[in-house]
Amino acid sequence: MGRQQQKQSIPVPGVVVLMSERTRREPEGVQDHLARLPGWKLRQGGRGIERVRNFASSGAARWFVGRICELAEEHGQPIVVRLAGRQVTVTLQGHPVRGRTGGLTGTVFNLADQIG
Repeated sequence: MGRQQQKQSIPVPGVVVLMSERTRREPEGVQDHLARLPGWKLRQGGRGIERVRNFASSGAARWFVGRICELAEEHGQPIVVRLAGRQVTVTLQGHPVRGRTGGLTGTVFNLADQIG
């Protein structure tokens, strides 16, 4: 029986980066990704990215929340959504690893790109 590959959290000031062959994001890579994602910003502590969107109606905001939750489920990605009337705040971060908040991976940035 082979050993399972484990993801490890690498301590980087201000950013948590998970190591694996297909999801590794170095700190400069995080900034590069954010530069291509208008409206998204690095959360305090570097443990996630966040975007606030305002809609013309609360119905449009509720529709958007439903759609991004479906996208997150399709990606198997944790998501935190705050709906306040016509304003939606979306927070993305990686999966928890050994009790710590997950890091910023390719999946996080791909989902952020699809959310817009």
